[in-house]
Amino acid sequence: MGRRLFGISYHENVNNWATKSLIDAMKAMNHDVLPFRLPDVAAEIPHKFTHLEDQVISGMDGMIVRTIGFGTGDQITFRISLLEHFEDAGIYVMNPAYSFRRAKDKYATLTALHKSGIKVPRTYVGENLEAAIHFVEDVGDVVIKPLIGARGMGSIRAEHPELTYRAMKFIHQLGQVLYVQEMIEKPKRDIRAFVIGDELVGAMYRYLPEDHDEEWRTNVHSGGKAEIADLSEDYAECAIKTAEILNLDYTGVDILESSEGPCVIEANASPSWSALSRVTGLNIASMIVNQLVKKATGA
Repeated sequence: MGRRLFGISYHENVNNWATKSLIDAMKAMNHDVLPFRLPDVAAEIPHKFTHLEDQVISGMDGMIVRTIGFGTGDQITFRISLLEHFEDAGIYVMNPAYSFRRAKDKYATLTALHKSGIKVPRTYVGENLEAAIHFVEDVGDVVIKPLIGARGMGSIRAEHPELTYRAMKFIHQLGQVLYVQEMIEKPKRDIRAFVIGDELVGAMYRYLPEDHDEEWRTNVHSGGKAEIADLSEDYAECAIKTAEILNLDYTGVDILESSEGPCVIEANASPSWSALSRVTGLNIASMIVNQLVKKATGA
């Protein structure tokens, strides 16, 4: 296969671990790499894209979206439309623009999965504080999450009614959407399953930190312990089906072991895999780039 040009979007730090791993994997396969920030790209219609200093980037065969960055509603809308414009111009975008947007939105993710028969937690989403309070009164132990977020950051477990009310009222006053989810009874761990294409390439258990009694999140970033997992068929099928429903070329699927079987809480469109690589020994960056080459070239 000949030399190709692939792009990769980043936000502030091109040397971010995951971004650098993908760049190194592309270069190891003898491909040219163009890292760029989406805010630094301009488009002309029909199909011309320029980067800083008028560098034309229309010749990309494909690109990996690691982030669209922060911004106003107009800026985020433009960047999503830019990714769709890339696709219209024949540039393969991974993960695809619509799939990336939907997976970033926990509400859209859960509705799509529920519609297709995947078990998800009972969840309230809305801007009505009173309705959210009634939901909490009905459900009890809940987690208040940002609608768009990563690594469990910004999530609040609210077991006390008064504190729950105060947290939701504060979020409401900030003009943010209330996203409130039931706590699922489970072992002191959850599952991160990593899917590339239509294959489960690896999985790990993430255990609660042993020395943090008040910590309820298992994210390795928050101190959780990672251990390789050999998933049963129903959990493996759940992860693969989740990626298929959301049309994600690669994803980290977060699954809880509920009393009713696998329960998906999130599918990450730009997951990290440092802990998974450490416990499995897999070169996941190369696997992702291989998938990009396959989708971009039809090879």
